[in-house]
Amino acid sequence: MKTEFPPLPEVQVADGAPSPRICIATWEIEGPSRNAGIGTAYTSLADALVRANYDVTVLFLLGYHPTDGNMSEWIRHYRDNKGIKLEPLPMPHTPTIHANWAAGVSYHTYVWLKEHQHDFDIIHFPECQGLGFYSMLAKRQGLAFAKSTFVIGTHGPILWVKEGNQDYLRDLGELEIDHMERTCVAAADAVVSPSQYLLEWMERNNWELPQETFVAPYIRPYGVTPTNPDPPKKNHAVRELVFFGRLELRKGLKLFCDAIDYLCANGENQDFEVSFLGKETQIYGRSSIGYISDRSKKWNVRWRLISNKFQAAAIEYLKGDGRLAVIPSLGDNFPNTVLECVSAGIPLLASNIGGIPEVVAAEDRAAVCFEPRPDILADRIRDVLASGAISARPSISFADNERRWTAWHRDIRSHTKDQRSASGGLDSDVEPDFPLVSVCFPFITNESKIAATLASLKAQDYPNFEVILVECGSDVSHETSSSAESRDLEGINARKIRQRSREIGAGRNTAALEAKGRYLFFIDDHTLLLPSSALSAFVLVAQKVDVPIVTSSISFFQGASGESPEDRMEDSQRPFLGGDVATGAFVNCFGSTNALVRRDAFDAVGGFSDEAISTLDDWEFFVKAAFLGFQIETIPDVFVWYRLDLDQESLVHSIANSIRSVQPYIEPGRKVDAKIEQAISRSLLLGHGMKFDQDALVGKPLSRGEQGPPVTG
Repeated sequence: MKTEFPPLPEVQVADGAPSPRICIATWEIEGPSRNAGIGTAYTSLADALVRANYDVTVLFLLGYHPTDGNMSEWIRHYRDNKGIKLEPLPMPHTPTIHANWAAGVSYHTYVWLKEHQHDFDIIHFPECQGLGFYSMLAKRQGLAFAKSTFVIGTHGPILWVKEGNQDYLRDLGELEIDHMERTCVAAADAVVSPSQYLLEWMERNNWELPQETFVAPYIRPYGVTPTNPDPPKKNHAVRELVFFGRLELRKGLKLFCDAIDYLCANGENQDFEVSFLGKETQIYGRSSIGYISDRSKKWNVRWRLISNKFQAAAIEYLKGDGRLAVIPSLGDNFPNTVLECVSAGIPLLASNIGGIPEVVAAEDRAAVCFEPRPDILADRIRDVLASGAISARPSISFADNERRWTAWHRDIRSHTKDQRSASGGLDSDVEPDFPLVSVCFPFITNESKIAATLASLKAQDYPNFEVILVECGSDVSHETSSSAESRDLEGINARKIRQRSREIGAGRNTAALEAKGRYLFFIDDHTLLLPSSALSAFVLVAQKVDVPIVTSSISFFQGASGESPEDRMEDSQRPFLGGDVATGAFVNCFGSTNALVRRDAFDAVGGFSDEAISTLDDWEFFVKAAFLGFQIETIPDVFVWYRLDLDQESLVHSIANSIRSVQPYIEPGRKVDAKIEQAISRSLLLGHGMKFDQDALVGKPLSRGEQGPPVTG
């Protein structure tokens, strides 16, 4: 049964109500980004909010690297001509962030927004690319943004785009983006989609949508208002067919070219021209312009390419006499191309897929929309060449839609879960619970310096923890402790156990067996906890989000463990993704060994691999936990410092043990929670994509490998 999602609530704004301060965080915006759907939508929203006298900042997530023009000039243009502050996202070069592009940008975005969180009441993100990921995690965990409301706009997630383009996932970053996009939507205070269609697609693909999920069409792009407000004229004469949209398969480029083939099939001279108005992309690994050039060899009509126009200039071109916009999309949400044509009174033909019919008035859909088949499109083009085309009316009142959008922003907090969030967390006034935490600390005899790690534990402000040290590789008959070791343990509720085995995994399990706490926190001799608040943060996030496993970002430092904190030199940082089992098939995206694990989850998983020497057994443990349905939450802030180990022997152990991470995926009779199966299937999309690209690289597309001649019959 399909869910009917409601429109934005009608809000009556009281006189004197305060105006909200709004940030639109986006990697596309009109000007710095050319002809981008997300950019057009957010530019229209920003303009409307300024017209309503709201304070608006656009945080441009590509920093000082626009895809068009000079950023300094765009900043002046937005300030002087629009009354909008355009803020390029700073992305410092140090420390290095170990992350793919989207995760790295999301992390820098979180750092900047956290520093400026008191400047904004409402923060918008598109779901596309998942760049709000770390900010949304911090809000959910109670780490930041207690007074800010996050609104996610749905435009087109990566798997939806791949589906429309009939394409694979091509690199690990794309698989990560899918997880980040899903998390942004699930963690949002409110989600707004321009169409029912895309929300229904998300439901079918097991996205978690918050209760506050609404449908609201994009605001009409400013400057494309029709000159005649009366119902549009019928029978516009057509002499030029204009493919309007990005030059890609999903936008119907192949379908359009196939239709032109039909029209030119009899070899007769045709009394029309063809134009391609859109941005170049890649098709089948080659330029879309080259693709069009090859297809045109069958045509007996003139054609041209127009790829250098911004949104306003593109609309002005389409307004010219005799031009018909053709938008033959195979997959689209609520395309601005259709919205702009309807708004500007431009005659058009558009496919009837996705959210396109939701743009057009019901009484005009039959004349404007067509089933996306080349023969059907060719027939519709013949009809409009003979009888003319219409410019359709919108399905909603543009003025009413803008009024509803702007009024909702003034009263948004009363209509979102932001005001009704769960109690607890770092920003809560509720009396905290301090369950016993057992710190499990295995170390290898005569190879470790544990003093600095113990000192970082002494500095914790969490009031209820014990430390269980397991000396791995010890002669159990040797029961004496050095005076230095005794001093290190002073002031800590600590117990020490010795085991003959040198395996760290066995040491962790030994410590867990002796532990009395509700939570286990695993640590090793390379690790230092952030002074004062690390343990408290892990426990409070676990309680706030109600999850059994919590990890955090880590900082790598160079130097000896025993050096004082001010002498350590930070080398780099690594944020994680948490419980993404699809990406986890290829890389440890879950977190480091230094994790908080609820006791019942640890017992259900069965602990760590006893024979593992390298720390890669944490990867295996996290996969097993995720398969059983245990949520793994990662904190974006750094609470753990980890000493870089350049020991080559350790590297060999890591490589030798890396096969452990895949064992849970291939183990016969594996136990997998039902909701995890679909996530695992997305790993296959990436595997096929990587094989396809490798085959293309060596010139053997769809290769079956070195199998010799194919056998038939």
